[in-house]
Amino acid sequence: MIRFTQERGMMMKLLRIAGLIVLTFAVDVAMAACSNPATQIKHNSNPDLATLLSGNTVCGVRGGDRWQEEHHPGNVLKDYKKGPTDKIDPTTQVGTWSIGGTGANTMVTYNYGTGGTYQYTVWDNGNGSYSFCGTGGLDVTLTPGTGTGCP
Repeated sequence: MIRFTQERGMMMKLLRIAGLIVLTFAVDVAMAACSNPATQIKHNSNPDLATLLSGNTVCGVRGGDRWQEEHHPGNVLKDYKKGPTDKIDPTTQVGTWSIGGTGANTMVTYNYGTGGTYQYTVWDNGNGSYSFCGTGGLDVTLTPGTGTGCP
């Protein structure tokens, strides 16, 4: 009985260590696009973050989840869902977006009301994709315009 308990304890330690290694690697990979050689998009610079997002749709995928959020003038944020004319799952406003800070402190803030507020720095990966870096960073693409959804 003592030997079984010791073996079980050792197995649990090995599982914890393996989990930490995987987590460390995943965080490293997620953070990789949030620095060089990617370029941070800032406020009042060229390109300007507000100009980049305004009037365009951010397309994101994480695991099995996919979303498409339209950045409308007046800082209105809409979830495209199945489109504005869909009777079951139409486009609806889900919150607001805003730009704050300057230089390296430029952030885009998403306010989903009771769904929470999230802040990200935005980095251009140079291949048509962007990294939104913050808690739970995201890799996304940008589709020009609104009203058509993501490809």
